[in-house]
Amino acid sequence: MPRDESTEPPAPGSKKRRLQGSCDICRQRKIRCDSAKMPGGKCSNCIAFNSDCTHVAATTKKTRRRRTKVNGSNVSPRDDLQVHIDAILSTSTNYVVPNDPTLVRTILVDLARYVRQLEADLTAARQNYSPSPSKSASPKDTEPKSDFDEDEEEEEYNCLYLTEPLTRLTVSQNRTRHYGKSSGIMLVKIAIDLKSATSSTSTFLDNRRPAFWKVHPWQHPATGPSPPLVFPPPDLIDDLVDLFLSTTNRSVCIIHGLSFKRSVASGLHHTSYTFGKLLLGVCALASRSSNDPRVGEGHSAGWQWYLQLQISPPNAYSSPPTIWDLQLIPLMSLFLYGSSTPEPIWLLTGVGIRMAQDVGAHRKRVVKEWGVQDELWKRTFWALVMIETFVSAMCGRPKATHSEQFDVDYPLEVDDEYWPGEELADPANPWTQPKNKPAIATAWVTHLKLLDILNTAQMTIYSVKRPKQWDPAVPTAEWEQNMVVTLDSELNSWIDQLPDHLKWDPQNMNGIFLCQSAPLYSTYYWIQMLVHRPFMPRIRGSGKGKTNGNFPSLAICTNAARSCCHMAEVFCKKGGFPGMPNILSTTYQSAVVLLLHVWSGKRLGLSTNPVREMEDVHKCMAVLSKYEDRYQIAGRHHDILRELAEFDVPAMGTDIGASETRKRPREEGDEGDYGGVPFNAPEWAFPMDAAEVMESRQRHEPHSYALDDFIFGAGFGDLNALGTGDSRIGELSLMPDADYGWQNLETYLPNIDTFIASQASI
Repeated sequence: MPRDESTEPPAPGSKKRRLQGSCDICRQRKIRCDSAKMPGGKCSNCIAFNSDCTHVAATTKKTRRRRTKVNGSNVSPRDDLQVHIDAILSTSTNYVVPNDPTLVRTILVDLARYVRQLEADLTAARQNYSPSPSKSASPKDTEPKSDFDEDEEEEEYNCLYLTEPLTRLTVSQNRTRHYGKSSGIMLVKIAIDLKSATSSTSTFLDNRRPAFWKVHPWQHPATGPSPPLVFPPPDLIDDLVDLFLSTTNRSVCIIHGLSFKRSVASGLHHTSYTFGKLLLGVCALASRSSNDPRVGEGHSAGWQWYLQLQISPPNAYSSPPTIWDLQLIPLMSLFLYGSSTPEPIWLLTGVGIRMAQDVGAHRKRVVKEWGVQDELWKRTFWALVMIETFVSAMCGRPKATHSEQFDVDYPLEVDDEYWPGEELADPANPWTQPKNKPAIATAWVTHLKLLDILNTAQMTIYSVKRPKQWDPAVPTAEWEQNMVVTLDSELNSWIDQLPDHLKWDPQNMNGIFLCQSAPLYSTYYWIQMLVHRPFMPRIRGSGKGKTNGNFPSLAICTNAARSCCHMAEVFCKKGGFPGMPNILSTTYQSAVVLLLHVWSGKRLGLSTNPVREMEDVHKCMAVLSKYEDRYQIAGRHHDILRELAEFDVPAMGTDIGASETRKRPREEGDEGDYGGVPFNAPEWAFPMDAAEVMESRQRHEPHSYALDDFIFGAGFGDLNALGTGDSRIGELSLMPDADYGWQNLETYLPNIDTFIASQASI
């Protein structure tokens, strides 16, 4: 039983009852326990964490084991554990969890004791057969240890999470809350340790006043009964789950497919409301690639299930989020990615990242054995980071977290069937992928590494203030040039290290590798355009030749846009499905860059081929048209491009005026000239090397300018007159009309009002 927090200290002269062994929390965390010295037998760690100080594990050996029932059958205490294990692992029948909480706890304690005994036997066996066994903290952890003391690292980890006592153990997906080094909890713990070391009669918090510690009923958020969830028919559920696992989950590996399908087959969505919402999120996403008429027609596909979802807002008095709560956030975000307005994703992923940080999912965990739940928490956090990185860059808004603020490892590159507990997994070496079989998650991890380069660009060349990397002694132009060279070098290194099975080969690629390679290259070209976009030449005023920027950056952006266009065309013709809808946005932005090249060529004095560029623009429009039946954002992009492309194409060979141009005499085969760098690259050639580009760039005046200046003067007619405060800019925004925008965000985040109210109370 939990100890009473108001237990009186022992009377003077009375013999203190010494508690044998550490309390359950200290025993689990392997930290020193001073419960025998503290008044009331409550250790300083439990006082700091406001937890019950129990000694269940130390006394369970003295309790008499009860007879239990497994699926209605009585079994003896000696062999009931093996019967439970057989029933749980049985594939022919579903294991029925007893309704009695006491019985459930007894089963869990028996299983835990059995596992602990196996661990002890395994340790003894290793000591007998291995003179110096190695100790690993996490699976496949090849990163070097940091320089700070290991004891300090362990102490920090011990305070990362607040653990509930074993007496409250239930079948749950929860993790406890995270507190870092700078938190007040850590400071108080140090004070408690020092006080307990110098005094054995401490009464710390024994006389705390309940009025200041109790959570009053009116402080709990008002919550009514949750509406019942309406699921698709069972056969449609199975089809949609399979579709999701073969499309979206191969681009963003959020769900462990085998265990998820087992949970659905057991009917868990009918007994767990949170898991039921997760299943509806899967069904909504998969509806976009389903031909079943029951999912809805056109743009309505999946909305009947998405609108039942509600985010669980963090609350100061509620339990930490479960893994299912957190997994739902990226699913909702990916669904909104294809709607008419993806901007709410920026808010939604920010909430998800805060929820993940609340339970410490952003920190590298040191555990004895890496489990399935540990990997799922890590993967869900990375999914949130990935989606937020895309959306923040596309919207030009700051991120909720940066790479310097988390140290969690990349997801393990192991397919679902080789996870611990699965039929094909190696019990002796879990988390082992066969060497001759590329893992599905490899493409995702490779994508995450690419986005880290984008993160660097966002924090440097796109930063609002001067970044910390800015050396005041280095001139602005030189620093910008060095930064672009560094980013180009990182991009070149990434493409060189790309696994062979993910390298773009349109003649020989089909199926899964095609659908994984295309988004990778799409993002690669998009980041190249983002890196060089601030340094493209910009026309000033209405006169010819008045430009800022440099021509090599224009060449790199145009070449990357053309390559992205051709890649998207092949992907579309081969029937590729955009599991990660970023390929739609990158195709759209590539077309805009090509249009800028067409309409700025005359003003900048460049010899271009407008017909060829417009052909590529129409290819991009055709790709977007292919997916606009199910993705509203594709149709919105298509409309913008169609409006921009209605301008008259400049005639080739127009006399620009030799005195105001930067042209050199053309040679046969040249497509144009950009400051001495010939632009006649083949369709699939990668953008030019940074060193070659920057050598030419030095001949021009470098100039950095805001994103607003990306529109090139009169080339877009009245667009050059639009400012950030001009109402007409809304016509080109990705936001829908007023009735469906931020004014009515409830459409996209059904309980956003409840969420905002809950944040105001924290």
